[in-house]
Amino acid sequence: MQVEERSNRGVFDQGTRVLHWLTAAFMLSVFVLAFLIDLATSRASHIAFLQLHRSIGLTVWLLTLFRLAWRLNAKYPDWPSDMSETMRALARITEYALYLLLLLQPILGLLQTNARGERANLFFLRQLPALIEKNRPLAQQLLIAHKVVGFSLLCLIALHVLAALFHHFVRRDDVLTAMLPAAAAWRTPKPTRDTIASPSLDPTVE
Repeated sequence: MQVEERSNRGVFDQGTRVLHWLTAAFMLSVFVLAFLIDLATSRASHIAFLQLHRSIGLTVWLLTLFRLAWRLNAKYPDWPSDMSETMRALARITEYALYLLLLLQPILGLLQTNARGERANLFFLRQLPALIEKNRPLAQQLLIAHKVVGFSLLCLIALHVLAALFHHFVRRDDVLTAMLPAAAAWRTPKPTRDTIASPSLDPTVE
């Protein structure tokens, strides 16, 4: 991946912010549906939750590919000047790991579906072609891998959120607000030379 191009604008471009929060919303839906699948009280609701889970998961996969293409020309805000190289490296590693798992997880789910002898029904509109033949032992192995990657993804997302909160409430920098919708509106104006009160120049004051 190319070296990130940085900008001194202070916030991520609008496209990057939209794609980030779309991914977050879809991932929340994916995890909620994963729990609802096991809580379904009827076969019809079980199938509906399962197919929605698969459909949104594949949507995340496509969205992640688009995000990677988008970032080739996107300009990111500068790192905080007092942010160490170690912290920057950890941020990059976490980000790339998230991208990797967001691409891997839907593929594992789709392969596991096919190995069970089933096909994903994309938003109840059409069935996707099977990538592999039915193979029950392989399906079980893929299910385990899908759960492990899912748990790892959940942990990375939690770490990502905690890091953003750490930047905002402990370091008090602009890392979190740089990604928020209407980012500039969330910023606390920083005092400048012009806004800092100067000693009174009133000649009547002794």
